[in-house]
Amino acid sequence: MFSSLLFFGVHAQNPGDFDGTFGTDGIVLTPIGTASGMAYDIAVQPDGKIIMAGKASIGTWKFALVRYNIDGTLDESFGDNGIVTTAIAHSDQGISVALQPDGKIVLGGATYDNVDYTGAVVRYFEDGDVDNTFGVDGVAHLSNISFIESLVLQDDGKIVVGAEKNNSFAMARLNADGSLDNSYGIDGYVNTEIYDIEGGLTLSYIQELVIQDDGKIVAAGFSYGNPTFHDVTVVRYLEDGTVDTNFADGGVFRTDLGGFADFCTAAAIQPDGKIILGGHKEISGTPGVPTYDAALIRLNSDGTLDSTFGTDGIVSHRLVTEATYVQSVAIQADGKIVFTGSVVTQGATSYHTYVCRLNADGTMDLSFADIGYRIIDPYSEDFSQSILVQDDGSILVAGYSAVPGSVYNFRLMKLIGQEASTPAVHVNLDDITTTTVEATFTPNNLCASYHALIMTYEDIQMWLGMMGSVENMIREWGIEKEETYTHNFTDLVPGTEYFIYTLAVDADGTEAPYDSTACHTLTQGGEGEASATIELFDITLNSVRMVVTPNAETAEFHNGLMTKSYFDEIGQEAAVAYFQNDEMPHYETDDWVWPDLESNTAYMAIATCMNALGEWGPPTIVEFTTTPVSVSGLDKSDLVIFPNPNQGEFKIVGENLQGAEVKVFDITGKQVYGQYINEDSFPVDISDRASGLYVIQILHKGEISTHKILKQ
Repeated sequence: MFSSLLFFGVHAQNPGDFDGTFGTDGIVLTPIGTASGMAYDIAVQPDGKIIMAGKASIGTWKFALVRYNIDGTLDESFGDNGIVTTAIAHSDQGISVALQPDGKIVLGGATYDNVDYTGAVVRYFEDGDVDNTFGVDGVAHLSNISFIESLVLQDDGKIVVGAEKNNSFAMARLNADGSLDNSYGIDGYVNTEIYDIEGGLTLSYIQELVIQDDGKIVAAGFSYGNPTFHDVTVVRYLEDGTVDTNFADGGVFRTDLGGFADFCTAAAIQPDGKIILGGHKEISGTPGVPTYDAALIRLNSDGTLDSTFGTDGIVSHRLVTEATYVQSVAIQADGKIVFTGSVVTQGATSYHTYVCRLNADGTMDLSFADIGYRIIDPYSEDFSQSILVQDDGSILVAGYSAVPGSVYNFRLMKLIGQEASTPAVHVNLDDITTTTVEATFTPNNLCASYHALIMTYEDIQMWLGMMGSVENMIREWGIEKEETYTHNFTDLVPGTEYFIYTLAVDADGTEAPYDSTACHTLTQGGEGEASATIELFDITLNSVRMVVTPNAETAEFHNGLMTKSYFDEIGQEAAVAYFQNDEMPHYETDDWVWPDLESNTAYMAIATCMNALGEWGPPTIVEFTTTPVSVSGLDKSDLVIFPNPNQGEFKIVGENLQGAEVKVFDITGKQVYGQYINEDSFPVDISDRASGLYVIQILHKGEISTHKILKQ
């Protein structure tokens, strides 16, 4: 029914805020099986659906994919209710994911055969099934590399992976069918030795591959040598896998950030060809105290440091006193840079995640989350591994989190990335039950006022013709507020999908387009026998209070009164069916006073209940009789009630009234006063009651006299 309303909005306000339309207040936590699941990468399909990739422990570690709809719900058309896991050997770890133009999904990582870890790539169809035409039964095994850290797709459909082999930069290329591309490097593999400034061979590791518009591939990571420990290291390769000697120093960029150990873990390429590197630098060598600052580097397309960025191409930002680790970086359409990772402070027992945004020159963007970054700790421990900017500017952050006492689960967050350009309202929902919900409305800084309304699809269709537009319905029937507002809405229908509409208005009175989203109240009732109790109170000559209480199996119930004579005329079955078909269901205890009954008349109080399976239980039927209008033995001419009308104070005067009981009822039949008369002139005071018509009932020696007064 239209009276069953629920309100909530759909917009967050400012960059850095969670997107309230996504998941639960912008966050989705997805368990896979009963053991840990860790997400490392993310991709977005052209239809807006989101793929998260990683590993899940189900007996042993397995490749894992999860696909979400645009609102953060699991896409049940993908795999097993949105989740796909793949076992290759004894311990399998998905790390990097990419989407082919034909919709197929490619996931690279590593597999363990109880001796060594080796690289592995699996390809899936769009529905999550393994593509057995790829490699061998869907898997390409790369025995000459281990731990694929990054995977990119060339325009020709070939797949390039970055990893390490024998502690050095290593890559491999697959043909579109999953076979090794023997034209690449040596039999499909490329190994690059990195040397330190003293000419010694270093230990080097690729962490990220990015592909340029011209097909060249940038491999970013770090190397360990003398005399500067771990250093940021980048190599650029031509399409055939040879080192591009026109890049940096003979094809290799290597720099010491000035601290102790420096790590490069992320990379992205700007539209102008400049390269953004993300990582962290150690600023103290104190044992047991991790002290890292986030570090960002920008290189010109030729591999030299970009002096327009930070100080000589390098910036560092300290988000906490101790350690800030960078895991992923992305570039917005406006040139701003977002990155994510984890933070931990000295003495802390757990890690938390963050999202930070820089201006194009490397300075902190203070329009993002008010201080340029947001530390996020929704659970007991949180790690972020990948960040992605969508076409609409929204920011997706993938990783994994653990709730207290639990294992890690896939975690996906969505944040607002762009400045608000229209008025909007963010709404937070709490305590959704079968029939109630608490909603908190928060308008953004462009919103001067707002309206909010919920109706079912059937309600919208029923009223649209009369009201002319959804906007008119929202304005006429929705609540209207100007500031943050919390309200508890009641009397909702259990197990019902509602569409919620908000209409925001700016200071000039201009309305933004209305927004809508869906909310489903919880289902009520069980599969057992549904029934109810009936209690009758305050039976008078023309009214009764009837309280109907359903049991826990009841999904809905119907009730009412019928004269006994009519009940006997049509029979019990027809009488019960009458109420079952009255289209006036109840869901919670119904406490109602029935007025305008006939005096001295037998009535049947009836309640009939349905369970969650749609099965009717046995009806409850209670018979009662209203009191008679009898004045036998009590002469009304002996009674005087004055003044009438009055202001709520009056007297009852008569002979031989001592010991009589006086009751006063309002127009609904509810008793508002009761007292025993102890004198022949008895005062009554109902001045605290509302104005209107009242019934005076005097009971004396088993006889009843009724009178009416008007309180002005």
